[in-house]
Parts: sequence; structure tokens; C-alpha cells
Amino acid sequence: MGILRQLLFGKYLLITNTVSCGLMMATGDVIQQHSKYWKKYSQKYFPTRVMAASPEDEKTAISNAPKHDYTRTRNMTVVGLLQGPFHHWFYMILDRVLPGKNAKSVVKKTLLDQSIASPTCLAIFFVGLGIMEHRKVEEICKELNLKFYNTWKIDCCFWPPTQCINFLFVPLQYRVLYINAMTMVYDIFLSYMKYEAHCE
Repeated sequence: MGILRQLLFGKYLLITNTVSCGLMMATGDVIQQHSKYWKKYSQKYFPTRVMAASPEDEKTAISNAPKHDYTRTRNMTVVGLLQGPFHHWFYMILDRVLPGKNAKSVVKKTLLDQSIASPTCLAIFFVGLGIMEHRKVEEICKELNLKFYNTWKIDCCFWPPTQCINFLFVPLQYRVLYINAMTMVYDIFLSYMKYEAHCE
């Protein structure tokens, strides 16, 4: 139990935070890759009206199952691992600079998080994946121009209330774990923006 406590909340917290960032990014990508398939065939198990599935339907469902892109998930995992240390140190420094849970402190922390951590992590995300996909600098910049602002707008809707809860109620040692849990939800969206969305 002592080793687990050290791993989760003690001197190995950096490792835990880094690994959990990678795992959450991977999980978000897996969910995003298979979300269309799950949605399309969920009616088979939760039909809106009673219908008998024919053997042909069963074969079609199996043949239409998506091929998982393991390289994509690997790349997302690596980018998550790159973001882990930044998250770890950012929240530790933020809590030292702005201690306390009063309203003024929480608002300042949330604003700093949204203006520093959010753009930094989005840049790591798009640039890191671009590098891992062996894209040219021009292609990476073009994708940033197309997707960064739209992604950050959603980010601004999702993270401020999430972070207010974080800064008000979550103890420091649990903070990155809480953020990683919320990040898994957000990473589904990031995976969509990276691989599915066509921003104008």
C-alpha cells in the first residue's frame, strides 16, 4: 500500500501523471476511432423498434467493423506522454504562486490555465502529431491555422468550469489525476478535430 501511495501521490507523482496523460490520450483516440461504428450498430442491441436481425445483417455488421489505426493511437499516446510533465509542473507552480481556494485565486488560476496551459498543450498536440506523421513544417502550420482557433474555442467552453471545480475542491496531489480523467473526455474531441474535422 505504501508503494502504491508513493506511486500515485508521492515522489513518483511525475511518472504517474505522465503515464496517465498518455493513457488518457490513447483511450480518447480509441473511443473516437470506434464511435461511428458503435453508434451505427447500437440499434442492434438497443433498437428503437423491435426488429429481427437477419444472418445477412450479422455478416454486414462484422464486415463493416472498423480497422483500428494502431499507429494513430501510438502517436496520440506519445503526445500525451509529452504533455504529462508540462501538466505536472504547471499545476504545482500555479498552486505555489496562487495558493488558496478563495474566489480571486480560483479565477486567476483558471485564467492562467486557459491562457498558458491550454494553448501550450494544443500546440504540443498538433505540432507533436505533425512531426510524428513526418509532415513538412508548412503542412503543420497550415493545420494549426485551420484547426487551432476552433479547437481552442471549444477548449474555452469545456475547461474553465472543469478547472474551477479542480481548483476549488480537488487537493493538489489528486489534481492531475482529476484533469486526466476529464482529459479523456476532451481527448475524444481532440482526436475528432485532428482526424475527422474539416475546418474552413
